[in-house]
Amino acid sequence: MAKTELKLRVVIAVTETSPVARLWEAALRLLRDSPADLVTLYVEDDRWHRVASLPFTREISRSGGVPVEFTRQRAEQVSRERAARVQELIQKLAAESNLKPAFEVLGESDAERLREFIGSHESVLVAPSFISTRPIFAMLSEMSCRIELVEADEEEEKPAYTLP
Repeated sequence: MAKTELKLRVVIAVTETSPVARLWEAALRLLRDSPADLVTLYVEDDRWHRVASLPFTREISRSGGVPVEFTRQRAEQVSRERAARVQELIQKLAAESNLKPAFEVLGESDAERLREFIGSHESVLVAPSFISTRPIFAMLSEMSCRIELVEADEEEEKPAYTLP
């Protein structure tokens, strides 16, 4: 019986403030070295949901400046909107590179799904350097994947393909 070739999986971890273009370029460099699957994981910031559960949390409407209650439902809506913008940017970059990466949304504390994407393959994770200060990094460090951090500050000026 012939041994099947293990295929590398390159996973780009993107947050709401990630320098998407830099992460994409780092992933492309890895893809040039060997055939690989490409997956983009949008890592939802669980802090949105914690903030929405605090009493008296308000959001100022951009249109009228009127404070409204920031609920769990609104936090989920904001998170879905941000994930959709990231997916749109990834699709634009993918089209320019003739690639079709998978796109998944993952909660920062969703260890089971993270293991599903990272742990079951030979993987290289490309992530912004600031992810090393987030709770998800502890889980990633325990998995048998190579982690490539791309230098990025959460507060840095946003490049062309970074979320607004």
